Amino acid sequence: MLQGIETQFLVEKAVRSIESGIDDGAVEYIRAIARQLDISHHHLHRTFAVAVGEPPGAYRRRVSMHAAALRLQWSREPIGRIGYAVGYASQAAFTRVFDRFFGILPGRYRTAYGQARLTVPPVERAQFVQADDGMPLLLLAKRYRGYSEDIESFWEDFFGRFGGVIDRYSVPLRRVGLIYNDWRADPDQLVRYDCCAVVSRPESLDVARPPEGLHVVLSREREYAGYRFPAGSYDRRDAYVEVGDSLFFRRSLALTEDPAIELYDLAGNGETTLLYAVE
Repeated sequence: MLQGIETQFLVEKAVRSIESGIDDGAVEYIRAIARQLDISHHHLHRTFAVAVGEPPGAYRRRVSMHAAALRLQWSREPIGRIGYAVGYASQAAFTRVFDRFFGILPGRYRTAYGQARLTVPPVERAQFVQADDGMPLLLLAKRYRGYSEDIESFWEDFFGRFGGVIDRYSVPLRRVGLIYNDWRADPDQLVRYDCCAVVSRPESLDVARPPEGLHVVLSREREYAGYRFPAGSYDRRDAYVEVGDSLFFRRSLALTEDPAIELYDLAGNGETTLLYAVE
């Protein structure tokens, strides 16, 4: 029987594996995860369902719907292509699942979102920034899932449990948050969020054996755009929506389903930068 911290690590590894392969076949992919983790498919299913609140297949469906909702909100990609990108062989199959999950057809979802934003005001008190991520960030991460207003308590838990480890690998401390989904587009209003610290010297970390309870995450090499907020002016719940809407509706940048990145300037003037991967 796995102990608590081992179970938690196992489930988080399965979660990340599912998230990285939402376009693969559901059943075979989850069985492949079980083989990779050297446990039975039944044990993974049971352990995952207890820890996450739903079985792997349902969680995978939730992740794919989160990705689809972001593309419908902030891109002009055809619906059939979006469905294929998140794992559905036909637009009809994607439409059925989307309708069951959200209670609205994908086309109507996109139309309703756009009509509510016929006039998008500029992002106030913030500076537009755009950058190529030529050097990916190596991160020590811990996954949390809850309400967006609970994110500060996620950070308290992260530093309370792993502060000693973070002090060894992130000098000076560079704090990064990863927002994986729009909580408004989740039936339970939940957000998937990583609390992360940038590894300042990658050669000091054995990526195959990260510190207990933490996972290694590597940011993707791609173009990012967003806004930099002065110290004390960043409100996550408002900024997440305002920045996403501004990038797409005002600047005509298509956003991807990659996690939004919060960069905290702790050593400097306290600014917070919110970035989205764009195409």
